[in-house]
Amino acid sequence: MKQFAFRLEKVLHYRKYLEKKAQKLLSDSIYEYQCRENSIIEIEKIQIELSGKCNEEKKRGIDIARYHCYNLYIKKLNDDREEEVIALKDAEAKVQLNRRLLENELIRKKILERLKEIQRGRYMEYAVKDEQKQTDESVIIRSKRVTS
Repeated sequence: MKQFAFRLEKVLHYRKYLEKKAQKLLSDSIYEYQCRENSIIEIEKIQIELSGKCNEEKKRGIDIARYHCYNLYIKKLNDDREEEVIALKDAEAKVQLNRRLLENELIRKKILERLKEIQRGRYMEYAVKDEQKQTDESVIIRSKRVTS
């Protein structure tokens, strides 16, 4: 009796490849999301430090040009932070999309794996029945030879 061969084995390998590809996309999008979060945190730290320095200089006396530079820099940091918040929301949406993509690929692969197991089980049942049938036939042939 020949060995079990799953005809969709190449499709199953392709599904595994797509699963790994989806996992990589998800990890890349999670990394991008974390980078955006860290960038926002860094901008906020710089804003806090800068406002502290500006307040110290205000207490000691600051000229208008320098104060204007501080304000422009703080405004630029606020704009950068707003851009990063928007990018963070986009990255979060990308993470969710890639999660759903990975879940779909996992389901598709699992379906093929279950189909393979079901077919393997049916094949084993068939092989056992066929082997039993061959054994019975050989016994019948031997018994006819002995009785003849």
